[in-house]
Amino acid sequence: MKNKRAQLHVLTEYSQYSMGFVIITPDDRAIIIDGGRPQELSNVEAHVGERPVAAWILTHPHSDHITCINHALKNGHPLIEKTEKFIYNFHDYDFYVKYSKEGERKPYLDFIELIKPYEDRAWHPIKGDELEIDGLKIEFLFTKDEKFTQNMPNDSSLVFRVHGRKRNILFLGDLGPIAGRELLRMHGSYLESDIVQMAHHGHMCVEKDVYEAIDPVACIWCCQSWLYNESDREISPDMYGVAMTRRWMREIGVTEHYVTKDGDHVIAF
Repeated sequence: MKNKRAQLHVLTEYSQYSMGFVIITPDDRAIIIDGGRPQELSNVEAHVGERPVAAWILTHPHSDHITCINHALKNGHPLIEKTEKFIYNFHDYDFYVKYSKEGERKPYLDFIELIKPYEDRAWHPIKGDELEIDGLKIEFLFTKDEKFTQNMPNDSSLVFRVHGRKRNILFLGDLGPIAGRELLRMHGSYLESDIVQMAHHGHMCVEKDVYEAIDPVACIWCCQSWLYNESDREISPDMYGVAMTRRWMREIGVTEHYVTKDGDHVIAF
């Protein structure tokens, strides 16, 4: 089995926007990443199939990333019972409430209540931690830091890289420009990866020099058509739309793209 390649299933959106992935390991188990909103749950389940779930990784507690798992937890979905490990590292209650927007708190507050019965299966990685699942190495490059308060909770996203037999994949969550600079400062050229999940759906995300350090062969865009084809504009200082990020990728020389507007994708790695 050690020569079998893993698969990354990139899941399209059934809501306005979301982010969800399923990795099928060389030993035919599943790893779920985020999942999106409740509308995405049936598609997550379809890609997992009858496989056991070795881990469910959550990047950060925004509604388009964790309300899928919240819905599953609340309703006792079979995916929950067969998940061996829940992996996340969210800020504590007081910090989150102080620095998050009031309208964005409910998914976080729901999650911290709903996950309580499963705390014995929870793991909270910190920067530098590594995990091996069925021959896949997962290394955690960035986790929450209380000095990042301006773009909460996007800038608390888990950043991690999954190494397969042939290629590796870097997941940036919804990291923005400020935390992106810290990621680059910490790791520099070590960020170089074969495939990158574009931060924050490619919109208002890490800056070009981060992608230059990553120097990917392929990009994954969690974007429906309305977002992928948005107008070229500066949204605020240091924050740009998808048109600018797509331009950066052309300048870097990336020609392989997987975009969720086109449906589900399966990438062997």
